[in-house]
Amino acid sequence: MPHDAAMLIPLHTSDLPVDQFHADLHRICGSFDIRPTDTRRRLRGGILREERAGLEIAHVACDLQQVFRTSRQIQKDASENYFLILQEEGRALMSQNDSAYLLNPGDMVLIDSACPSEFTFFGSYNRQLSLHLPRGEMHARFGYDLIRGGISLPRHDPTTLALCAVLGKVFARTGNPSADLHLREAMFGLIGATLHERSGSDGFSGVDSDLSGAHALAQGQAYIDAHFRNPELTIQDIADDLGMSLRQLQRGFTAIGSTPTKYLLMKRIEHARRGIDDRRAGRRDDLISSIAYEAGFSDLSYFQRCFRKAFGTSPRGYAIGAECED
Repeated sequence: MPHDAAMLIPLHTSDLPVDQFHADLHRICGSFDIRPTDTRRRLRGGILREERAGLEIAHVACDLQQVFRTSRQIQKDASENYFLILQEEGRALMSQNDSAYLLNPGDMVLIDSACPSEFTFFGSYNRQLSLHLPRGEMHARFGYDLIRGGISLPRHDPTTLALCAVLGKVFARTGNPSADLHLREAMFGLIGATLHERSGSDGFSGVDSDLSGAHALAQGQAYIDAHFRNPELTIQDIADDLGMSLRQLQRGFTAIGSTPTKYLLMKRIEHARRGIDDRRAGRRDDLISSIAYEAGFSDLSYFQRCFRKAFGTSPRGYAIGAECED
């Protein structure tokens, strides 16, 4: 498995003040805000920055509830990097550009520091590696049109496996400047291949097929984003309404390592999670069951199973500190 490339150096963690972790995160990764679990003032975590093979790498571990970057945070710093993040331990829900992905160990995601983003860790211990890719170099290499934040690279994707293999070489390097240069170029080459693949602009004879898949994905995501709250919505309905075959729709979603069914479920789960967050913060006072129905779930038992599978706890357990009526 990719994440077994504990290739990555062990990160020393300790019990430290939340404020100290926040300051270290700001110093190494830029301006982010954090949300501790409950009202705790201390956490288990650590942050380390290093440079290997000409690449800036940050190791981040914590048991926070959330780490997020808003427009306000973006205005505070220069947004100089894209972040290629490898989930090493634990699970995290990443949200950017109206997309949400649940990261398991070995999964990767490309984040744009110039756009708002959110990572939810659910108070469980998480460890991530963040490869800081200079914005100027990324644009010079690949242009502006190919790059966007929120691109996921599932752990079983061949490109993800290749990226992890190169990272393994980076961390096992002997300090040979020539080898380091080749490793750095290999990393950017794989990133470029991913960006071209996702855009459908690989320049080969299969481009028409790629563009067709990208079009089906864009239409499918937009349709689900607009209609996921409808509990009677089916994947066949989506394909019919979009005037494409079920196979076309499904093939479109393979570009993001997903399926229309998984994407629909993730939208509903994420909407429910945000609703429970609002409930915890006192911004709404309705039942958890009402939030589930609002998100498009018609079966509460199914909702509870899906929520637990995604977040490692029940909706009731997630709503810590709130009265649980369901």
